[in-house]
Amino acid sequence: MSYTDYHFGERLMDLRVQEERRQAELGALQREARKAQPGWLSRQRCRFLCQVGNLFVSLGVRLLRAGLPQPLPLGEQMLIE
Repeated sequence: MSYTDYHFGERLMDLRVQEERRQAELGALQREARKAQPGWLSRQRCRFLCQVGNLFVSLGVRLLRAGLPQPLPLGEQMLIE
């Protein structure tokens, strides 16, 4: 084996080691990101709470459209009594 072949092999090994380290770091970051994501159950709870909130808003709009009687101003209440 010549001197250049040895250095070429050594450089190639260094590049492979660097690439493996990058892949390991990327894998660790991906695993950490997966842990940070909310689970299926919490997503289901969020969806349910959003639907309940939308229901309350639509019921509130219906009440406003129904035109519930407004309280009389203080002066008119005195005239009625």
